[in-house]
Amino acid sequence: MLMKKKYITLKYEGFTNQLLILVVILLLIPIILSMYLFYMLHSTELGIINSHRKVLEEAMNQLDSSMNSSFDEILSGLNVGNLQRRDQEKALNQALKPVVDNVKKKYPNMDMGFYSEEFDVILDGDNEHLHENFSTRRKRNFDDALKTNNMVFEVLGQGGDGQLETYRPLRRDGKIIGAIWANEDIKPIQKRVDQIQQVVYVVMILGVVLAFGGAFSLISKFAKNVNEIKKGLNIMGNDPTFMLPKATGELGQITDAVNDMFNKLIDIQNYNELILTSIDDGIITIDKNEKIMSFNSTAGAMLDLDSNCIEKKIDEVFPPDFPLSYYLKNTLIEGKAVKDKDLIFENFTDGPRHLLVSTSLMINVRQELVGALLHFRDITELSRLRESVNRQKRLASLGKLVAGVAHEIRSPLTSITGYMQFWNKGRVPSSKSLNIVNQELNRLISVTDKLLQFARPSRAVFEPYELNILIRRAVQFFRDIHGSSDVKISCNCAENLPLAWIDAHQMEQVLSNILYNAYQAINRTGNLEITTWLEKERNMLCVGVRDNGCGIPKDVIQNMFEPFYTTKSKGTGLGLSIAKEIISAHNGEIQVESELNVGTMVVIYLPMFIGDDMNVKSVDSR
Repeated sequence: MLMKKKYITLKYEGFTNQLLILVVILLLIPIILSMYLFYMLHSTELGIINSHRKVLEEAMNQLDSSMNSSFDEILSGLNVGNLQRRDQEKALNQALKPVVDNVKKKYPNMDMGFYSEEFDVILDGDNEHLHENFSTRRKRNFDDALKTNNMVFEVLGQGGDGQLETYRPLRRDGKIIGAIWANEDIKPIQKRVDQIQQVVYVVMILGVVLAFGGAFSLISKFAKNVNEIKKGLNIMGNDPTFMLPKATGELGQITDAVNDMFNKLIDIQNYNELILTSIDDGIITIDKNEKIMSFNSTAGAMLDLDSNCIEKKIDEVFPPDFPLSYYLKNTLIEGKAVKDKDLIFENFTDGPRHLLVSTSLMINVRQELVGALLHFRDITELSRLRESVNRQKRLASLGKLVAGVAHEIRSPLTSITGYMQFWNKGRVPSSKSLNIVNQELNRLISVTDKLLQFARPSRAVFEPYELNILIRRAVQFFRDIHGSSDVKISCNCAENLPLAWIDAHQMEQVLSNILYNAYQAINRTGNLEITTWLEKERNMLCVGVRDNGCGIPKDVIQNMFEPFYTTKSKGTGLGLSIAKEIISAHNGEIQVESELNVGTMVVIYLPMFIGDDMNVKSVDSR
């Protein structure tokens, strides 16, 4: 039994080797025949050209020996020295005509003649076409022959329109006086080459036919075995329990490898399903056609999905205004992933849920896009806990706030109380004392207004707004009030920015506050630069305000947004605190970078407008 099995394996391996050898022969036959064709054509063409070249040389030698004198001697014998140059050329050409015609009789398929270096003209005995055939190319060949004192040979064109041309110096009395030339059509050469081509092509076609015929029977046997494996693979696609039957020889190794790989894929799929089922986060995947390919149990429970949703388009499963499908499709279409996006999702049976959403593109090992993935986490309880912690922090900071309020109110009250006691003693108030009391009362009103704005900010009315318009308006307003020849204000806004999702009035208030702080930092002399750009990694719009002022110490930067913290003698310490509260209500962020005696850069990050969505609202909007 073992001997029989070994025999079958060896037989099949011999069959495989035969197939490989036959394929190699099939490829080599056309290559060898093609190489032979090119070799034959090249060798034949060179041989024929060389033979014709020798004939051309013989014709030129005979033309040289037929002219027994020089050009000057011929002209002297013609007595044309008193004629114009062109008439002398014609006379010389006419005198050489019998010489050229006599040689042409022996070589009727050739054109030949002389070239005079003195007159720089071709002399072939034809005065009617004198100067007509003197091209730049022929001039170059004549010059090369005269300069090198050697023969110049050139093959022009291809096929029936080609020519062979030769040029050699013409010497008389040891001096080069011109050149002799001759040319011949290449058509006879091409005709002979075509005959050889036909023979070689016939041989090559016969070889290919024989090679294909010999391989056909062997390949058909191999194809039959491959089809059996193909049918088994189709069954495996629908039945995970099916295994390919054991084949013989090298095909048996292939079937074993396929079965082993299929088992590993099934194990990996089961393993991934166990992982997705065990986590508490929701996961949904779609393919390039926006069809749902998979989702885990958490996503199914939260979004009421079942197996019927698989391979359905996402718009068929979710309503058009569904925020999760919007982010998922936007990631697939624009290639922009979302990272930890806070959403309040209203459409839940047990009330609004706070979700943390992220998306990503799915790329295979060949770096090809295959779909997109949505990952969302329910952080409702975490948000409530965070809100509770923030509430405790606010209560803890309330003491600091009360102390600050007391300090800000006590100073003007002390001045007002002193004047009131002074007036109660019967003293008449002066205009100066009344002005001081009025200033202190205005100071109390300002502190009270800012404190109310900080403690109870106005409700933000969000709308899609073009950020550059807001920036230019705020800068122009600031330039009208504080602009001077000593302050250079520049505005560099990036083009084609997405719309911002902001309250334009509140953001203009923030910009005015930051611009005024920068104006004070440069001490009314220096540069202010306002820029806008798109931060692609964070999907945020940015506004930068840079000055070249005195800079801010690091310990001040850590506390500059705290209420009532100020380094100015007449400041309340609420301006930047209110600005930060407004930015936080926009789901934005403010960052400050500064270097002493160099300047300060303040960057505001603001959200983009992502669409009209009634089910989504900002977490911190008020």
